[in-house]
Amino acid sequence: MIRINLLPGPRVIGKTNEADVRFEAVGALGVVLLTVGLCVYYSGTLEHDIEVRQREKQEKEKQLVVLQDKIKQVQDFEQKKKLLEDKNRVIDQLEKTRSGPVRVLDAVSQSLDPLKLWLVRLNMKDSDVELEGRALTNDEVVEFVNNLRRTDHFSNVRLAETRSVTEAKVNLYLFKVNLTVKG
Repeated sequence: MIRINLLPGPRVIGKTNEADVRFEAVGALGVVLLTVGLCVYYSGTLEHDIEVRQREKQEKEKQLVVLQDKIKQVQDFEQKKKLLEDKNRVIDQLEKTRSGPVRVLDAVSQSLDPLKLWLVRLNMKDSDVELEGRALTNDEVVEFVNNLRRTDHFSNVRLAETRSVTEAKVNLYLFKVNLTVKG
């Protein structure tokens, strides 16, 4: 059979052991010191990281300044290059246009050689040329036009106008010739 004691037994009045309190105080102090130590260590590592990042930032800013200078130099170089290319293009165009009228005059003068006629005006727009002149006979004008057609320099040679006039008691023939300079 089981016996149950329902009578109260001797009671232990809450007596705390001094060793237990000291142990708890030392433990709490240790935890606080450990926490403070960890916070100080973490703060130090953060400050070190911040210093490293600031040094990196300063280095990057110096690199940025150097690169911006190089970019400016490249842009200046590109502008100078473009300017020189434009100048070269203009020079090439001037060379082409300079030799064009000279070739035309040379070819026309070769066509005039044995004839008794002279040119009063030569007008050149792009590859179209308009000649005006005077001759002593109409046959000379026809021969001049035929000479122009025989050259390899011109195409579409056509006699636009011819008329007879009297200047200083001399009969002359005024003529206009249109032609195109070949490529």
